[in-house]
Amino acid sequence: MQAMEKWATRSDAWTPDDDVRLAEIVLQHIRTGSTQLRAFEEAANELGRTAAACGYRWNGVVRKNHREDIERAKRERKSAQRVSAASSSGSVSRSEENFVTTTMTSSDSMKEVIRFLQSYDEQYQKLRRQVDQLEEERRGLTEKLAVLETKLAQIPQDGSSSVTPEQLEQDSKTLFAIMERARKLLESDGARTRTAE
Repeated sequence: MQAMEKWATRSDAWTPDDDVRLAEIVLQHIRTGSTQLRAFEEAANELGRTAAACGYRWNGVVRKNHREDIERAKRERKSAQRVSAASSSGSVSRSEENFVTTTMTSSDSMKEVIRFLQSYDEQYQKLRRQVDQLEEERRGLTEKLAVLETKLAQIPQDGSSSVTPEQLEQDSKTLFAIMERARKLLESDGARTRTAE
């Protein structure tokens, strides 16, 4: 039960500001022709999270709210690429330049996808270990509960063995009174012994 409460009150939950900043970073990377994986890494550094967590949040929640912004960013990227291609001069043809750029981008993207998946797998394995530990702890607590319930069932329920606080206080007073009488008797015997000598 405590584990459920712990997950329900997490202090690292995503805030609306986190979502906005994540969207800004990803859209900027789309505009500049960078990859989303690089955006997730940048967002992870800025927001204090893992790249996997940022990717998961983007794909699961934030992306749905920014479809128009994504399309606009893609159009801006294409427009910037056309301007760049038109202004560049040299002996390399436009198709050759596009091939080199695409090949480099594809290779970089694959490396980033692999890194992202490795990071995601590490995060998954960590969470899996935590789940296993919590499950083991739950089993231990269930066993302890069963033992305590067995002990409780063995205690007589008629109330004959239970002592009320009032009874305990009365018994304590009686014990102290007996001890005080014994002390006085010992003192008087000691005084008589000394006078007899």
